[in-house]
Amino acid sequence: MNTLSLPLPIPGLRLRPWAIQDTESFQKYAENLEIWRNMRDEFPCPCTHQDAERWIIQALHRADGLYLAIATDQEAIGSISLQIHDDIRRYSGVLSYWVSQPFWGQGIATAAIAGISDYGLGELNLVRIYAKVFSTNLGSIRALAKNGFEQEGYFRKGVYKEGQFVDQVVYAKVV
Repeated sequence: MNTLSLPLPIPGLRLRPWAIQDTESFQKYAENLEIWRNMRDEFPCPCTHQDAERWIIQALHRADGLYLAIATDQEAIGSISLQIHDDIRRYSGVLSYWVSQPFWGQGIATAAIAGISDYGLGELNLVRIYAKVFSTNLGSIRALAKNGFEQEGYFRKGVYKEGQFVDQVVYAKVV
């Protein structure tokens, strides 16, 4: 499934498969505590060249969904994935994404979420896409809400990050 390329409504931006050539931009943009603070601990920060390459190779070889770069014409500036469940949850997918900090506040996450969720609910025949976000990640919450995602759950002290418990919120879009 990782051959998909979707143009976004922002000129010069698209969702496309990761490429080994993206290693430098991945490393450059992933090397950011502000991004890592809203990600799982497994997200590489500090991020070495080897970490970036490994992350991209894993994305290229996964067969359980879409794992795409958010890219300009010059470089990858973020990532978005739609992991599709199996068995009794085979019509559901979980959404994950990040946009590099220099590109925050430009509607890029909102556009990327729209692109991949429209594709998932349309072409992949999913009926439910959801995302789990930290309650402190207000930009992500706004981007999901702009795309019609509604809050479904609130997990008090749902994750442990940087030595403290953080609430986690589940947002979903259901057709």
